[in-house]
Amino acid sequence: MKKENSTLTDILGIAPYGEAIKISVEKGFDGAQALLSRVCLPAAEELGLMFQDKVRYWRLNNIIRIIQKSGNLFDFDNEKLKLTAHPRVVKEILDNGSWCDDDGLQDMWAGLIASSCNQQAGDDSNLPFANTLKSLTSRQAKILKFICESCEIKVDKNDFVFAEHIEIGLEELSAVVDTKDIHVLDTELDYLRSNELLMNDDVPLIGGHGAGFVFGQDKVVAHLEPSPFAIALYVKSQGYKGSPKEFYNLTYIEPEKET
Repeated sequence: MKKENSTLTDILGIAPYGEAIKISVEKGFDGAQALLSRVCLPAAEELGLMFQDKVRYWRLNNIIRIIQKSGNLFDFDNEKLKLTAHPRVVKEILDNGSWCDDDGLQDMWAGLIASSCNQQAGDDSNLPFANTLKSLTSRQAKILKFICESCEIKVDKNDFVFAEHIEIGLEELSAVVDTKDIHVLDTELDYLRSNELLMNDDVPLIGGHGAGFVFGQDKVVAHLEPSPFAIALYVKSQGYKGSPKEFYNLTYIEPEKET
């Protein structure tokens, strides 16, 4: 009976390496809670409750890793952290990030924590980014990072930020996401497009292009262009508190008039 109960509680399948996770949690918990208490005390108290629940140690270990990563992104003033984060935002980040053990996604969750901390205690503007990030796969996150770092980002005369369209071959895209399965890649791009993280050709914006693979071509090429929301998500997931325009250090250039 005891063995059966143990199986029921191990719904995440962590029993084989449970002791390693336990040791990792116990080593990192105090530092993570201390750091979190400086930016959001209610979230730090919730973290303490999770520490008392051994069944949730796998999730707690992921949270600790995310908090530790975020600590490298905070701005300290004479070793003091005077910024705070809205509890609602931090709760969403920790609740959803705790189910993620992918290193790249954890980096993005950590960035959201850091960019959520500012001098405006009631600022919950990062909530849409947390809600979007929780639904991304690790491959989709890699694609998002790649295009936001590879596309030329520009700003128009009204300070709206947009990206120039790029085309990438199947081999290069496969290397980015570490799979050569074209059907998997197509599905990942379809999801990004359907959630408006990639620009559709029916959503014109400064000459917007279609997203994903083009059928019937001799050479398989992906057409990629991050949406303004995707760019903003990427910027915030880097721990940056300012605007995308400031992040990319953009300046509007008036186009030359035809003579």
